[in-house]
Amino acid sequence: MNQLTQLLQNDTIKNPSDPFMRHYYLMSLSTLYHLDFLVASIDDQNELIDYFFNISYWQFYDLCLLANVVNMIHVERITPYIFDILKQYATNNMPTASVETVSKILINALETSIIQKKDDFTRYLLDKIKKYKFNTDDFKFQTWLLF
Repeated sequence: MNQLTQLLQNDTIKNPSDPFMRHYYLMSLSTLYHLDFLVASIDDQNELIDYFFNISYWQFYDLCLLANVVNMIHVERITPYIFDILKQYATNNMPTASVETVSKILINALETSIIQKKDDFTRYLLDKIKKYKFNTDDFKFQTWLLF
């Protein structure tokens, strides 16, 4: 994973105007951070927050990016985006792949809040998602909640 992250970082330096390459690098970095429960630098967090701030309709790519980097951002900073996604989920028919990704985001956000010891956020998010079908239709989600 370290080698992959280094290769992606080098590619990002060679192609600084390619946001997708930068996102791949940040996702690999997130995996490394997740192994040690680390949070990204403020600059990297700000870069991601700026990207998420400009999203008006969450597409599959945006959801995948958030699902993969949620653990490297302070949970308070991602709260508005999670609730925006839940609002979009509740009002629109998302494709199945997107719904599965929303579930992954919620699981990752809950895990992140536990790791970051943000118990108020954990309780708030658990309470918020009670009304959604994740609790009844997604066995993986149910298993995680049981854990």
